[in-house]
Amino acid sequence: MVGRERRRSSSSASFFCLACLLCFQGIAFGSGDLELLMSFKAAVANPQLLPSWDHLDGGPCSFAGVSCSPGGRVAAVVLQGVSLGADFRAVSSSILALGGLESLSLRAVNLTGALDGGRCGGRLSDIDLSGNGLRGSVADISSLAAACPGLRSLNLSGNSVGVLPTASVKDGRAVVGFDIETLDVSFNKVSGEDELRWLLSNLGSLRRLDLAGNRFSDRIPAIPNCSYLQHLDLSMNGLSGEISVGVFSGCRSLTYLNLSSNHFTGTLPSDLSSCTSLVSLSLSNNNFSGELPLEALISMPHLKILEIAFNNLTGSLGDLITKMPMLQVLDLSSNSLTGSIPSELCPSPIFALETLYLQNNQLTGRIPESLSNCTKLVSLDVSLNYIGGVIPSRLGLFPSLRDFIMWQNLLEGEIPPELSNIRTLENLILDNNDLTGWIPAKLVNCTSLNWLSLSSNRLSGLIPSWIGQLRNLAILKLGNNSFSGLIPPELGDCRSLIWLDLSNNQLNGSIPPALADQSGKIAVGLGTGEPYVYLKNDGTSGCRGTGNLLEFGGIRPEDLDRLPSRQFCNFTRVYKGITQYTFNNNGSMLFLDLSYNQLSGEIPKKFGSMYYLLILNLGHNMLSGPIPPELGSLRYAAVLDLSHNALEGPIPPSFSGLAMLSEIDLSNNKLNGSIPELGQLATFPRYRYENNSGLCGFPLPSCENLDGPKSSTQHGRSHRGQASLAGSIAMGLLFSLFCIFGLAIIIIETKKRRTEKDNSNCSRDIYFDSRSPSNTTNSNWKLTATKDALAINLSTFEMPLKNLSFVDLVEATNGFHNDFLIGTPGYVPPEYYQSFRCTTNGDVYSYGVVLLELLTGRRSTGSTDFGDNNLVGWVKQHSKLRISDLFDPELLHGDPHPQLELELLEHLKIACACLDDRPLRRPTMLEVMTMLKSIQAGLTVNTMYSAPAASNGGPCEGDMTLTEGREAKE
Repeated sequence: MVGRERRRSSSSASFFCLACLLCFQGIAFGSGDLELLMSFKAAVANPQLLPSWDHLDGGPCSFAGVSCSPGGRVAAVVLQGVSLGADFRAVSSSILALGGLESLSLRAVNLTGALDGGRCGGRLSDIDLSGNGLRGSVADISSLAAACPGLRSLNLSGNSVGVLPTASVKDGRAVVGFDIETLDVSFNKVSGEDELRWLLSNLGSLRRLDLAGNRFSDRIPAIPNCSYLQHLDLSMNGLSGEISVGVFSGCRSLTYLNLSSNHFTGTLPSDLSSCTSLVSLSLSNNNFSGELPLEALISMPHLKILEIAFNNLTGSLGDLITKMPMLQVLDLSSNSLTGSIPSELCPSPIFALETLYLQNNQLTGRIPESLSNCTKLVSLDVSLNYIGGVIPSRLGLFPSLRDFIMWQNLLEGEIPPELSNIRTLENLILDNNDLTGWIPAKLVNCTSLNWLSLSSNRLSGLIPSWIGQLRNLAILKLGNNSFSGLIPPELGDCRSLIWLDLSNNQLNGSIPPALADQSGKIAVGLGTGEPYVYLKNDGTSGCRGTGNLLEFGGIRPEDLDRLPSRQFCNFTRVYKGITQYTFNNNGSMLFLDLSYNQLSGEIPKKFGSMYYLLILNLGHNMLSGPIPPELGSLRYAAVLDLSHNALEGPIPPSFSGLAMLSEIDLSNNKLNGSIPELGQLATFPRYRYENNSGLCGFPLPSCENLDGPKSSTQHGRSHRGQASLAGSIAMGLLFSLFCIFGLAIIIIETKKRRTEKDNSNCSRDIYFDSRSPSNTTNSNWKLTATKDALAINLSTFEMPLKNLSFVDLVEATNGFHNDFLIGTPGYVPPEYYQSFRCTTNGDVYSYGVVLLELLTGRRSTGSTDFGDNNLVGWVKQHSKLRISDLFDPELLHGDPHPQLELELLEHLKIACACLDDRPLRRPTMLEVMTMLKSIQAGLTVNTMYSAPAASNGGPCEGDMTLTEGREAKE
């Protein structure tokens, strides 16, 4: 009994000692972790961003972003989106040395320096260093992975890995194989054939390898040992050539393969059929050709995602869909597939098809009724094909369809009322078909409709008033049909409507002011994220309306030539991108086109409340009465067309404040009075104001030359006399700034052409800033857009113009500083050396020199090519050469549009006009702005200036004078 008590006492004492030992050990470890974390804080550039990391406030477990194990050891450090500013050596010597660390995430914390293996705790399994500025080589990646024996996942995406030489890779001294499972090196700067071959030859136990968005080129090498590899992403590189047979033959465990957005050619690799475990295969955006390999694809029984869009594949669909029951996403858009859609689709309920994209092919036949058997279908797009027949009413059986897109086909008959049974429908887009009948009344049940587009059909009847009940409707396009009757005022109840196109119909009656009822009430989000293309019309008689907005997912820009309207309508501007707009419950309509109807009455004053309206087209109607001065409140209006009506009275002085206007047309009305002198109204071509018998003032003939009441003439003279000095100064400053902005845009276009490989896809932003007078942002709307050729458009500048400072302009000019432009040889006019007087004509000369620099890519002086001359003399001497030899090669390199050289020539003509040796023959800045806008509208300088034939025939030879009378200045 006594012995038993002694043993129990001894056991209790041992347990107590062990507990104390563990406690002291935990305290010791915690103290070591604290020192390492404080060492890291001391090494960062901004330690104030870690205020809770203080050894006086407790142990490391209380630090923000730090988690501890039950034993008190630091187990995880998660710091994301904080600009700490530290070198990687600080991480390697402190945080990586934490003995109990299991997970480390330092995403986007401004880490710099080179990767360094250093020392690493044995428990560390996950490292995320993405979104920083780390440098290094692929060998450094291997060394870092080898330094952490327990590591399973390493994320280095979004860094600058690859900018250091990789000598150890080339001489074979790198560690062979990775002993980790996941490696993400996407969106870095890794390049070189040796680096890619080494990475794919030393996969080791890697199961996931992401190399997307790097700089690899050449062919894809063989992958000798990929038995463990399950996920491989090589997308968005520069890989090219054919994929050799056997490259993927050993990758039998591969479930995800992404080779999209490269430059592969040839046929699809036949040995893909050996990858029987594939679940997702993406080969889009390449140059694959040949027939669609149906047998190889069908032999992948587990395939759920198949994306081969934007290639040059031929052949038919065959039984691809019917023999792949597991397939969820099938994207074959933008190929050259022929034949018809298979008649037997989804023969059993087990078929999982959710997305079917077949747009922009050569498909014919009819839409099979069996398509309704695909009950899980969410998105359907067969647009831009040659599919005919009627829309089957059975398609109304889809229980969860969101996108029903079939524009530009040969569909006929009526829109099935059964489509109203699809309560989940968001996008119904059936433009450019041959549909007839009325809009089905039951579509009012589709309360989720966001994009309803039925333009360019043969629909008739009244525009239903129930459309106003569709509170989510953002885009309504009913133009180019035969709708008649009144415009329902209920359309103003659409609290999300930003785009309304009712042009080219037979609508009559007055314009309901209620259309503006939604102004100031549009919320955020609806209509965002949709792919689109906006084709801006040139305004000719055969091209009605302002432009056409098309859903553009999965379609090549060059295939716009397949549109019937392309044959008679010159699209002066092509914008492509994703809709993005943010309204803080204060938005308004952006696009309103009611042109080419039979509307009468006055223009509603309430339209002036559409604060964010960009395009307003009321032309070609029978509107009467005065132009409401309230329209001058449309501060972001870029296009305003009120032409071909019976409008009376003067142009409102408030129009002088429309600073964003790139086009205005007030012609063919009954307007009178003087065109406002302030603002930019005088910069538009005269035909925009013609056929108004009482309208006068530049660019029309002077009001003093018109016959009329003496009092009216005297009043006009008095008004001009009062504004003479202030107005001239204001106009000079305003249009000088506009021309500077135009130059900055040309420079940015030039810089982008120098830095981007694909000039035909230069992206631009249409950015309309929406700042209140207090400079607080209320909302904005942005289109990421691509233009088909070089175009100078002030409304497409990437920064809000009113927020653009001179510093921004100097930065944009990349070295053209203001001290180079004042009193410097090469920029000053010839007459300056005689009188040493600064004149406005001299400023025009200097502007011409700067424009010449931008077009030629040369400085005004100092080039050895000039000899004893300067840039102006050099251009005149080379007038006998091919004109394109004068232009900067970077402006012409790689651009597929032949009109670019002609457009540059028009700008060269403007420069030469500014460089006339005779000061009085130079255009004013007002006229320069007018010429620039003429080019933008697709006209030529010759429509304003006529150059007599010179012996040399050069662009800067001979006189360039206005064809219309111009009063001599000074």
